[in-house]
Amino acid sequence: QMGRVYDQLKFDNIDGGVWKQGWNVKYNNNQWTPDHKLKVFVVPHSHNDPGWKKTFENYYTSQTRSILNHMVSKLLEDSRRKFIWAEISFFSLWWSEASQDAKDKVKLLLSRGQLEFVTGGWVMPDEATSHYSSVLEQLTHGHQWLLQHLNYRPNHSWSIDPFGLSPTLPFILKKCGFDSLVVQRTHYSVKKYLARNKQLEFRWRQLWDGEGTTELLTHMMPFYSYDIPHTCGPDPKVCCQFDFKRLPGYGVYCPWKVPPKVITEKNVAHRAELILDQYKKKAQLYDSNVLLVPLGDDFRYDHFTEWDAQYNNYQKLFDYINSNPDMNTKIQFGTLTDYFEELSKEKPSTDFPTLSGDFFTYADRDNDYWSGYYSSRPFYKRMDRVLISYLRQVFGLFSRPIKLLEYLKEELYDARSHHSLFQHHDGITGTAKDHVVQDYAKKMLEAIKKCQNVIQMVSYYLLSNGKIPESNTKYFILDGHEKLYYGRHKEQTILTFPSGVQARLVTFYNPLTFTRNEIVTLRVENRLVQVRDNNGNVVAHQISPMCDLMDDLIKCYQLSFVVSIQPLSLVTYSVEPSDDENEAHVNIRLLNPSLAYKFDDWENKEIVTGKDFTLQNNDLSAAFTKDGFLKAVTLKQETNVVTIPVHLSFVKYSTPFGPGHSGAYLFLPDSEGETIKSTTARVIIVEGRLISQVIVEMPKHVHVVTFKGIEIHNLVNIEGINANYELAMRLSTNINNQDVFYTDLNGVQIIKRKRLNRLPLQGNYYPIPSCAYIEDNNTRMTLLSAQPLGFGSLSEGQIEVMQDRRLLQDDYRGLDQPVMDNRPTLTIFRLHLETKVPNCKKAETNKIWGSLSDTSHSSLMTILHPLHSLAWTQTDTTLAGEDDLNKRPKYDPGLPIPSNIHLVSAHILQNMSTGIVIHSTSFDSCFSTLQDSPDILLNLGALFNVKNTDKIYGSSLTFNKLMEEISSHNIHICENDIKAFFIPN
Repeated sequence: QMGRVYDQLKFDNIDGGVWKQGWNVKYNNNQWTPDHKLKVFVVPHSHNDPGWKKTFENYYTSQTRSILNHMVSKLLEDSRRKFIWAEISFFSLWWSEASQDAKDKVKLLLSRGQLEFVTGGWVMPDEATSHYSSVLEQLTHGHQWLLQHLNYRPNHSWSIDPFGLSPTLPFILKKCGFDSLVVQRTHYSVKKYLARNKQLEFRWRQLWDGEGTTELLTHMMPFYSYDIPHTCGPDPKVCCQFDFKRLPGYGVYCPWKVPPKVITEKNVAHRAELILDQYKKKAQLYDSNVLLVPLGDDFRYDHFTEWDAQYNNYQKLFDYINSNPDMNTKIQFGTLTDYFEELSKEKPSTDFPTLSGDFFTYADRDNDYWSGYYSSRPFYKRMDRVLISYLRQVFGLFSRPIKLLEYLKEELYDARSHHSLFQHHDGITGTAKDHVVQDYAKKMLEAIKKCQNVIQMVSYYLLSNGKIPESNTKYFILDGHEKLYYGRHKEQTILTFPSGVQARLVTFYNPLTFTRNEIVTLRVENRLVQVRDNNGNVVAHQISPMCDLMDDLIKCYQLSFVVSIQPLSLVTYSVEPSDDENEAHVNIRLLNPSLAYKFDDWENKEIVTGKDFTLQNNDLSAAFTKDGFLKAVTLKQETNVVTIPVHLSFVKYSTPFGPGHSGAYLFLPDSEGETIKSTTARVIIVEGRLISQVIVEMPKHVHVVTFKGIEIHNLVNIEGINANYELAMRLSTNINNQDVFYTDLNGVQIIKRKRLNRLPLQGNYYPIPSCAYIEDNNTRMTLLSAQPLGFGSLSEGQIEVMQDRRLLQDDYRGLDQPVMDNRPTLTIFRLHLETKVPNCKKAETNKIWGSLSDTSHSSLMTILHPLHSLAWTQTDTTLAGEDDLNKRPKYDPGLPIPSNIHLVSAHILQNMSTGIVIHSTSFDSCFSTLQDSPDILLNLGALFNVKNTDKIYGSSLTFNKLMEEISSHNIHICENDIKAFFIPN
């Protein structure tokens, strides 16, 4: 278990000689004999980033196109040549312009086993900040493309460049029918530990898996990089001499000052001995006689001269070694299939050790921890989650009527392509050049707009009982209010009432599988309004003048009311002009007289002198300092009242200016965070009958705590700062967590972590894709995050989450630029404080994974998948029906779904068949009202309108391998499991 390994490691970084981070490897030549040869597979590859220093399209036209063109011709020159390819985003683009002859040759190479697709995802995804649904989405996108165009199903995965590794990837791959995985970037101390114990190949299993059903055979590379100097053996000075692109005259050199030599009859014996010595040393680190030797680097093989130099020179070495029996070695070009098939002949997978846990946080040398990218470019990380919520809405709506709306399929395909592209390990990570980041953003905005169009078309179809929408008509405006902050609120809709308009209709959609009663907020031009629900009943509302935090010029009001909505349903409310209702107006208290001008026309306001204050509702009360920051929370429980000190503050980290300091990848603070004391903060307290708010306007950000639960919005703007500046939000409590804390992995599981004093501050920072918590015997504090960021629990009872980073220098990891393209960025959180169920004993005290309570889990789902609003553009009531104008249109599929089942995705596949993925969550019973049932029954037929006579099949998660037919439409799903089903058209 990796948590226990970290406890043992010294992280001492001793100089190991030629293998800097290892030791002087020795071997006994007698371990190989003519009957027991070393079997070496040299695997040529080219690592193609779909965006990094150039945009995706620019890389394609300048390099990738020619790599793939040469691949086809050069592999056919010699049937012994092999090659692997990973990124289907690039390959599909090449295919779209390839000749029929080239396509036929690719099919021939695949059938001969000379070419192999590895992983087969759209990209090689980041594993720290990505959400599991997106990792699966890009994998499905790639697998469906391969199935459709080449009838090909990948079996081996290749994840050599993501900066740290999550067990979520092997979890998904196993469920996709994969046999193995190859990985590279893990902490140098971890590599050394596993290599010493000959455990670089292991069965990676999930944290909760006691039986081993989730295990995937994993091969970890032992050295610093996946480039050729670091893959043949422990001495890069020797290995570099066998990278034949570095021959004199090619423009690429060996930093160790000894160039390669062309292999000739005269030197082949000596050169073969030299490289075989490296292979034999590398073999000492593995517990088998089969050796994997990658041969490639970034964008390699883009010129035919490199194909000739590498393949011809290596073939001469192979021929010499294979024809000399006393070398006791069999060597050839290979693919991952070749390697793993040979490995399985020698050693069954059950003989490999098992390992659980993750490989964060990654350090490649010294104290250079890659925890900076967890928070780099947070604006686009937030945009990713917004796009997920739109795609999710499409899944829920689309699985039924899509068959009638086939013309929308293309829009949806494009949206998925753009979303999948951003999952790349230089996309969502925020580690690309500025113009590439802009290109990703443009594509994501386009994807959001396409999703919005699909949603409004399908909603029209469902609400009108099957009327086919006209393709260029805008029936609704989606989500006019805050979902993403674009600078100025050009995108925002304000409901107006032109003369003659009796009401504005707004439809809400619930993309989740449980009923929601939630407060929603719209923007209206007039405070004289009332709201009616789906049946025409007036519902309580609240009006606030706090319409726009960032733009005083916009004159409008915030209208809030409660929406009740069934799972995966559409429901329509109306907003109508009405008499003034004073009870609906909020009360405003200003702790700073200079703000009074903003509320000239608002009667219910007072200016108060700065002192501490409290806000409360039926469930809890919160105490704030006079500066507007949270200081304690009181839970009003049925049996007792509990007060928990929770001090909220903001801290900043700095790093000296200059090379080798924090950058896009690395977090290298020069000291502990310094608390920001704001003397100029302006505080506004808003109290209403539905929600209350505290708004703190500070020089570099606006901090808003909304009292429906405790929701925190930070609008951060550090774009003008001319210094290294990293801003974090910190919460300090008296929870006695004993240095233990829990963070999620990709939104699908939660891992137990421990703060290690042996590590520097940056080594104790981890990704939180969606949530984290600390707890003791009585209390738990959970922070839910609507966007992925970096997180630390740096002292007892304390947690912090990074908000944004501005860095004036490059950190020497290849990007060659600082991070200074900051934008005003909204980050959204929810804070939950929970007390333990009395007398609840945890089954296992040394459990290595965690779970949210049922309440926190539901809250997390709603923060990631908010209720989407569709404001009607039609002022007529044709959809409402003439008979009863009080009945507003709705769509309710009436679905029977257990509370811990989540519909992950619904895909329209070839031939208009449907693919469904569902996930089942476990709740922590010590903090939950619901008690778990380990076995859940789900009526899949009812869920997707499938007749009893129709067939449903089990499937791999990417729908490229069908399993047995499901005899009953009632299916069992265990907790923490993820399952896929295929419903033929």
